[in-house]
Amino acid sequence: MQDSLLILAPAWFIAGQGIAAANDAVRMRIPNALILYLLAGAALAATLSPPGWLDLAARTAVGLAILGGGLALFARGWMGGGDVKLLAVTALWLGPAATPGLLILTALGGGVLTLALVAARSLGAGRLAGHRIAALRDPMDRVPYGIAIAAAAIAAALLRPEALSMG
Repeated sequence: MQDSLLILAPAWFIAGQGIAAANDAVRMRIPNALILYLLAGAALAATLSPPGWLDLAARTAVGLAILGGGLALFARGWMGGGDVKLLAVTALWLGPAATPGLLILTALGGGVLTLALVAARSLGAGRLAGHRIAALRDPMDRVPYGIAIAAAAIAAALLRPEALSMG
């Protein structure tokens, strides 16, 4: 069972992150069903792993702390609700050791993404895409940060693969 978990957890996590990035790019939304999918994967990984209550408590605390901080940013209009939920469930998956790296990579990736979108939008990429990709539409007041979060999450998981084992 442990061997299947070693394959299932990273695949579940990476698939969820990829779908989140694609949804945010195309629709500027991260569906709640996808957040529940990632949450269910974390619960499944925790269930199939050897008991580690302290680790589970630390992961939960980190996820809740990120959720709380993200809700404050959401209340000010600085972050989207889907982005907040995605970041919180991702922190739950990765735990306290990998979350600082996740946050740093997300900030760096978000900066690069914003610059790329400014350039693409100024060059008229939205017209070329036929306005099918919401991230390329004007105005520049919204950035699909789910792309940066997902890319940072996958990078953090690759840098610390042990973070995805919940035991």
